[in-house]
Amino acid sequence: MVFPRSIPLRTTAAALFPGTTVHYSYRTGDSLATVVERTERFVTFVGEECDGRFTHEQINRLIDDGRLEVVLDDELHVPEDEAAELRASD
Repeated sequence: MVFPRSIPLRTTAAALFPGTTVHYSYRTGDSLATVVERTERFVTFVGEECDGRFTHEQINRLIDDGRLEVVLDDELHVPEDEAAELRASD
C-alpha cells in the first residue's frame, strides 16, 4: 500500500481569532485561555489562570517553541464576567 506524502502544516498567529481556545505554557504552569482580541499587530488571550498580549511575531515564536497550541474546543476559558461580555458582542 502506498500512502500519499504528507504535507507539514504550520500554525501561525494568522489562525488565532476571537473565540479560539489556546493552551498556553508559561514559566509557572500552563492553562487554557480564549483569544479575546486580534488586531493587525497583537493577539490577546485571557484564561482563568493566565492572560497575555503578544505581537504576531511573538505568537509565532511561542507556537514554534511548543508553548502555545490551538485547541479544538467550543468553550470559553475566560473569567465569567469577561465571558458574558464576549457572548454579548456576538
